[in-house]
Amino acid sequence: MKPRYRELVSPAEALARLLGRLGPPGSLPAEEVAVEAACGRVSAEPVFAALSSPPYHAAAMDGIAVRAADTLGAAPTRPRVLASPAEALPLDTGDPLPPGFDAVIPVEQLNDAPGGFEILQAAAERQHVRLKGEDVVSGELLLARGRRLGPAQLGALLSANVTRVRVRRRPRVAILPTGDELCEPGEDPSDGRVIDSNSRMLAAMVEAWGGAAERLPPERDEPERLADRVRQAFARGADALLVLAGSSAGRGDFTPRVLASAGELLFHGLALMPGKPTAAGLVDGRPVLGVPGFPVSAALAAERLLRPLLAHLLGVAPEQPEAVRARLLRALPSRPGLEEVVRVVLGRFAHGWVAAPMGRGAGAIASLSRAHGLLVVPAALEGLEAGAEVEVELLRPRPEVEQGLLFAGSHDLALALVDDALSATRPGAGLSVTPLGSLGGLGALARGEAHLAGCHLLDPPSGEYNLPQVRAVLPGRELELVCLAHRQQGLCFRRGDARAAGSFREVVARGLRFANRQGGSGTRLLTDQRLRQEGVPTSALLGYGHEEFTHAAAAEAVRSGLSDCALVIRAAALALGLDFVPLAEERYDLVIPREALGDGRIQALLSILGSAEFQARVRALGGYDTRETGRVRLP
Repeated sequence: MKPRYRELVSPAEALARLLGRLGPPGSLPAEEVAVEAACGRVSAEPVFAALSSPPYHAAAMDGIAVRAADTLGAAPTRPRVLASPAEALPLDTGDPLPPGFDAVIPVEQLNDAPGGFEILQAAAERQHVRLKGEDVVSGELLLARGRRLGPAQLGALLSANVTRVRVRRRPRVAILPTGDELCEPGEDPSDGRVIDSNSRMLAAMVEAWGGAAERLPPERDEPERLADRVRQAFARGADALLVLAGSSAGRGDFTPRVLASAGELLFHGLALMPGKPTAAGLVDGRPVLGVPGFPVSAALAAERLLRPLLAHLLGVAPEQPEAVRARLLRALPSRPGLEEVVRVVLGRFAHGWVAAPMGRGAGAIASLSRAHGLLVVPAALEGLEAGAEVEVELLRPRPEVEQGLLFAGSHDLALALVDDALSATRPGAGLSVTPLGSLGGLGALARGEAHLAGCHLLDPPSGEYNLPQVRAVLPGRELELVCLAHRQQGLCFRRGDARAAGSFREVVARGLRFANRQGGSGTRLLTDQRLRQEGVPTSALLGYGHEEFTHAAAAEAVRSGLSDCALVIRAAALALGLDFVPLAEERYDLVIPREALGDGRIQALLSILGSAEFQARVRALGGYDTRETGRVRLP
């Protein structure tokens, strides 16, 4: 195995090394395009008005054109009549001012009169007149070089009769996936291959940031072939190249070696998590980025290096996303010396924003699409404490993030249907789910870290669900419990497994491996209760310490062969094609603070629960009874 990294450079130093070798900003050649097709492009040279705007003296109001001298003395108490057309001519806003006239009287200040108009007020010279060239004079500079053209700029150019404009050519970015294990989307990767999603994701980023992406066919992990492909990409006219995967320190990671041999290696290793394996170099004077293979690492490397690289080539400043200040809900320990970027979901409360960290793994694909923003833990810190005030860079428009609801508590597949229905009811709205288990959700609600919680906690002495536990955890709090559904819980097994059992006693007797749920979850409490009822000690259950955080994850552990059985809801077993043995029916409630009932987002959620369409979708999942869905109970 070769040495891991020669050095780790900060993202700022890495970018400085890269851009410092590329020459001045905006060095791409120019091309001429129609103004109507130039939105999002960057001007390559100054643009001057071909025509004054307005091109003539024009009326700024609906009314009559007059000579100001003819209106002297007119007043509401001494109206004056002007003859038409000699002294007054009707015209609309934007019409040319007729020769010999120098003012406009709006319709609100005149009346019709025989042979003309009665005016109620004298006019001043140039009153309500837009003078020729008032906005722009022919030959005046409209747009300097290096400016992004948006809809307003296009309108200004066309108003000045500029129909074509020279813009900087979009940076051509070639994207070269590498690896012997790649397969295309739609193919079956279960034989150990990896779907090539990264090249599509990065191509979309290139296009969004003003570049033109070209995805190249994947290359095997062979250094000589890889070096040839790098040279070919630039021979085909690429301005920059992304080599995907192959930049770490494994046996098949050759990108840094190829950059060093074919050109110049500028750095290998970022003091950044995720994204540490990133490399960059120059081949024939043009930039090559070696991007890590894990999706979150690849996305972050692109955000930190590719985005400013494209802006440099275009000669513009990188666009800065909006940021909000938020209270951090959980502690974030971090390694000093490495800057860490964490994706978070945000929630807006009356007291301000809160930020809940998501999964921090470099391959946590779900965090890419579900995150609301990015939180940076500086390299000088060992982490951030819970409750710290942090700045979060938004990944979505702020109005959309404001519409979201934060949910904490027990996982349920029907929550995805709530999320979908909210988005259809209130554009941009949604439900961000943090699966903390039933007790964890109630705790989050108590701390003001969630808008609502979900629980299915059985009280063994009374046999009642949720009410006793809610009273104990949130005493004196004004709450409402709204039924999401009744659902079946049971043991799941791989399809056709002859060892399938109908009790935990049988599971133990047959030596089956069990996938458990995390402590504090309603399913974990149900598991422990069943074990006690059957007289089975937890130590006898193989895999009791194997914890998953959702029903879907527990069912996947069974389907994949990691475990032989798990206690899950029927819907999770059906979704993954598993056999299911029912053990219990439980009531799942949403716990909502009463003071939140006036919130439009909560009102929309309650309306969804009561709809026949939503209830039918829940029943279609399997194992649900909606006889009380939407019904309210008070603790």
